Amino acid sequence: MRRRNILELCIQISVLTVLATLYGLSLLSDPPRYVESLVISAAFVVLFGAGCIRVVPMLMTMLMGEEPHLHREGDRTFRRCGTRELFKLFLIVLLVRLLEFPLTYIVHYALFGYTGTFFEIQRLWLDFYHAETAFPLYGYLSNIFWIVTVNFNHARFLGSYFFTALAVAALYYLVQLDFDRRIARRTVRYFLIMPYALTLMGTVPDGLFVLFSVLTLLFLRKNKYPLANLFAFLAVLTHALGALLFFPVLFTYASYLIGNVRLNREVGNRYILRQILNTLSILLIPLGVGLVMLYSKLRFGDAMSLYSIALGTAGETGGGLIAWSDSTMALLRTVGGHSTALLFGTYLAQFAYLLFAGIMLLLTSKTIPTAFALLMAVTLPMIVMTGHVSDAARVVTMTVPFVITLAARIRRRWVDVLITAVLGAGWIAYFFAFIAGYTGVSL
Repeated sequence: MRRRNILELCIQISVLTVLATLYGLSLLSDPPRYVESLVISAAFVVLFGAGCIRVVPMLMTMLMGEEPHLHREGDRTFRRCGTRELFKLFLIVLLVRLLEFPLTYIVHYALFGYTGTFFEIQRLWLDFYHAETAFPLYGYLSNIFWIVTVNFNHARFLGSYFFTALAVAALYYLVQLDFDRRIARRTVRYFLIMPYALTLMGTVPDGLFVLFSVLTLLFLRKNKYPLANLFAFLAVLTHALGALLFFPVLFTYASYLIGNVRLNREVGNRYILRQILNTLSILLIPLGVGLVMLYSKLRFGDAMSLYSIALGTAGETGGGLIAWSDSTMALLRTVGGHSTALLFGTYLAQFAYLLFAGIMLLLTSKTIPTAFALLMAVTLPMIVMTGHVSDAARVVTMTVPFVITLAARIRRRWVDVLITAVLGAGWIAYFFAFIAGYTGVSL
């Protein structure tokens, strides 16, 4: 035990040292213009560092063959989740999304008066797809719905609805494996009313990515590694975030093998063959990355085109956060009009999501499966390192362990009601801001 504690401490010190070094280098390469920018960026780095410190003991415990979150009593549900229950949820999500149609028209009419017919206004949700920045799978799968719509824009629209509804049903099933149905329903509710989740109504690959990432985590939880890696492969073909699934997949499988060795499990030919297949299936994830690069090379003439756009200024750790903080401080010094609306609709909203993600990372200990916490821990630095703090809300929304952590930590009904009210109010405010053009949404 003493040796393990020393190892944990060494890993924690190493993580903090790397964070501090990279942040220091970012300050030298991109000095902040305002003192407030330095304070804000440093506070987020400290918050993330504290979250990493909390995750390290979970990783070590999992390597010892245990899952800390499974020791929580009273959260498990043992009644099987049936197809009828999931199909009912699927239909409810579709209905809720359809209600956004008339709401869009009403809000747009209230803000700008009559500028077009009911269906013309809905183009607000149809103009997000850009072939030059989209990963290939979403476009190909959504085009299947052309058979129904005979219009590729409308096909992507129907595809987004269908994929999002499937993703929510899969998320519900995933959560109820480790928690009761009350927490599963709460997770789904929080996910749907998080302010940025309204963009799932548009022609974006986010719903499809959430579906594949949730299925990856689901089959990881069931120790079905070939299926988990297959869906991770599909996630890689859908969005740049899919590559991050490699870390929880590899770590979970490594802990599984270590656990078998510790149990002195008898090794037979069938067992060895199964592990060879499991190991080879992990290669599907880097294969997916290679296929995306090949697609990018054939279509745009540059193998790194899609990843360059998706990841932005990779390697400038902290640079994006500092630059974003500087822009926020500059807007704060500009009072009135469009600048104030843009400040609240874009800049402060992204900071709120970053703050939420950092706090959830702190609360992961003994709350959710370790693989989920690891995915959160590798997602946060990706947001900052790529200089795409402007995508923080989108990335956090698509990384479902953040919302699972929030739902699992709530123990009192009044807190649940309060959070639901806050998220609901934020969703309504963001909906108005989006239609008014103050969110700066880039999809």
